[in-house]
Amino acid sequence: MNFKTLVDTCFSMWKDARKHEREPVTLCVLGPPGVGKTAAGRQIAARMTAHVQGRNPNAPPAVMAPGGALDLSSMLPEDLMGLPKTDGPVTRYIPQSWMAPLCEEGAYGVLVLDDLPAAQSQVQVACRQVSLERRIHDMKLSPDILVIVTGNRREDKSAASTLPAHFRNSVCIMAFQPDFKGWEEWYHAQGFGSDIPAFLHFKRGHFSRLPKDADNNGAFATPRSWALLGKVSSGVREEDLPEVAAGLVGDGVASEYAAFRMLRRELVDPQKVLENPQQAIPDLGILSSPDRYIALATGLGEVAARKAKGKAKGKARQDVLTRYLQALAYITGRKREYVSVSISTFTACKGDMEHLLVAARRGSQDPAIRELIQYLAKTLEA
Repeated sequence: MNFKTLVDTCFSMWKDARKHEREPVTLCVLGPPGVGKTAAGRQIAARMTAHVQGRNPNAPPAVMAPGGALDLSSMLPEDLMGLPKTDGPVTRYIPQSWMAPLCEEGAYGVLVLDDLPAAQSQVQVACRQVSLERRIHDMKLSPDILVIVTGNRREDKSAASTLPAHFRNSVCIMAFQPDFKGWEEWYHAQGFGSDIPAFLHFKRGHFSRLPKDADNNGAFATPRSWALLGKVSSGVREEDLPEVAAGLVGDGVASEYAAFRMLRRELVDPQKVLENPQQAIPDLGILSSPDRYIALATGLGEVAARKAKGKAKGKARQDVLTRYLQALAYITGRKREYVSVSISTFTACKGDMEHLLVAARRGSQDPAIRELIQYLAKTLEA
């Protein structure tokens, strides 16, 4: 299950439970480290807020634990269960502050209990009371709180233990896998540099690696570490970037990324290719390898999306998109399989596919565009 499907499914299950006035089933989301399991909880909470406030604009937003999730791997049992206090002949527990908003009448939202398999055994016991009984001692979660437990799998080699059978038999277990397309769209929306998604189109196997693939310093590539690299790369000198990248995605992967980044800068400017592809690249022989094709195709898709969005008038926008199709047809004349890479980047950069299709129809008199459309049609049929 990818990111979007997970968010859609969890939200739909919560909405149905709310409609029928019953408590939602606890979900257990398992998958490799760094692929967005915790981020999915935040997205589900945002969907809940939009749903509730769409019916009542004055309703408060969805509630979550501080920071969006409770990191069970770094918690002590009392962080969940509260502190003991004598009350006459009995002992009661003072709950932690994070619990109170989730127990208020009418509260709705998501309680993400993160990384359960890596938690201490006592914390796992405490977590099971929260996730299965929906309470901590005398405090009970609001019926509109969705509980999501996350964790890595034992095969991920990330210090994860096997969850008890009775727990696994009492929750809905969902397998979560890396989703490059969804991540790419999110990444571009953050305004980070485009070199990383372009490189991952070329080396998709480096998108999500496992702890067993870590280098000698313990670094390994995941969607999370790639996003961190995108976040810091603009503030790092070019000569220092390989070392910084190695600290986030590992030595070997960082070396390949640095080489691709250099290649992308040495190739023809995609802006010039968009304006006049034949003049910018009179000899297509320079596109002699897959990395060169991907570097230029992704750059062209990014530039076309950005320029089309910057055109307020329909005709000006259509002119940009027509030039994009013409340039794409030219550079992929020998290797049509790279068309999809460029269009994937175009859509990830919020390029409008509906407008692109209009441009394709209007430009179908151009032999190059017509041939490109025919290739795409055959690909879609297959």
